Amino acid sequence: MRAQRYPTEYFHNPSVNKPLAEIYADLDSYSYEFFGDDPTRLQAIDFIQVLPPLLYEGKLLKGVFFSQAVDWLIERFPQLPQFFHSLAYSMGCSYPWSELADGYLVLYDNPEREAWFRANNPQKAEKILLPLEEPDFTNEYAIAPVPNLAKDIDILAVSRFLDQKNLPFIAKSLRIYRQKYDHAPIRLTLIPGRNFDVNFHGLDDYELAQLAQMEDILGCLRDYIHLVPRVVHHYQELPSFYSRARGYILGSLIEGKNRSLSEALSCNLPVLTCSEFNQYARGADGAFPKGAGLYANFEPESFADGIYSLLQNPDQFSARKEFLGQSGRRNFLNTCLDYLPYYAQNLPEFQPGHHWQNLWLDLAMQQNYQLSLIQFLDGGNHLAAPRVQGIEQIEQTIAAYLRKFS
Repeated sequence: MRAQRYPTEYFHNPSVNKPLAEIYADLDSYSYEFFGDDPTRLQAIDFIQVLPPLLYEGKLLKGVFFSQAVDWLIERFPQLPQFFHSLAYSMGCSYPWSELADGYLVLYDNPEREAWFRANNPQKAEKILLPLEEPDFTNEYAIAPVPNLAKDIDILAVSRFLDQKNLPFIAKSLRIYRQKYDHAPIRLTLIPGRNFDVNFHGLDDYELAQLAQMEDILGCLRDYIHLVPRVVHHYQELPSFYSRARGYILGSLIEGKNRSLSEALSCNLPVLTCSEFNQYARGADGAFPKGAGLYANFEPESFADGIYSLLQNPDQFSARKEFLGQSGRRNFLNTCLDYLPYYAQNLPEFQPGHHWQNLWLDLAMQQNYQLSLIQFLDGGNHLAAPRVQGIEQIEQTIAAYLRKFS
């Protein structure tokens, strides 16, 4: 495996002065895929099924899975390609490094970056590149608006205490907001994904240093920010936070597509991000759909003004409707089956963009797994579960498929 180099110079700099080709190379210099080199990650790797294999009317139809460990899984289970098409994702803004995957999830529709990739990686020039990422597989009915909740959270952020999240930048924006819009004071609710008590015991030195920076900017952190410990029951608790909020903010300049951003949109919460967020990775593509939120410049006053506009104009946004036009599990299934040529050639009743409505798929799913196709996408059962995590569960799932279809 080639050496990794995280492009840290992009964390806080919205105007990197390099030719675009060099920037693309920087973006691809770090992948958080799993190649078997870090045993501590074995319980975190995933096997995410977009479609399980199906045997119906004498026809075996391959399934589709994606993972950050495609090569390692195929090397461990050589029979896997007999029953699945594989898609790799990098858990960041790089194109995947996988050698064995049938296709790559590449986050955005960026023809210029795609052309650069194919020209500079001739051995991978025929790879199928899908403008999707793991956050696009958000379960749109598990992560959904919770009705009848008061909008008692002004703005929400779900951001870890990491340098690339630019939390001190957000603190500066909050301070300017209060100075500029003292007639409409707000408070940020921040969920950093860590357990801690009222005195912040439980945070490490790095995280405490991030808090100290924010405290220096704000004077009194608690006057501006309500910190919430880690949400343990993700699907039960987080939708309530999103549904109680009036707006969602993200201060990053570079990362993956950002799961919490997608979850906010799925919960009909309008979002504010920097216009420079993933700018080189996405090109002309949007960080979110039009009509789902606003952009601001990576400058504290611009971001403060963006927060104000977001909160003052709630009727201008249709976040959930716009999000589900291009994301969510049904759209993910449609996109995968459209992009992989195998399905146009082998799926009965193939109709582009309408695969979750395909009667053959629905009947085949019922016969094989006693589920409708929609029930599978919404959570599945013990075998046909869309998301399996950890090496033991993955091994059990793949072994069960091999027994069933070999």
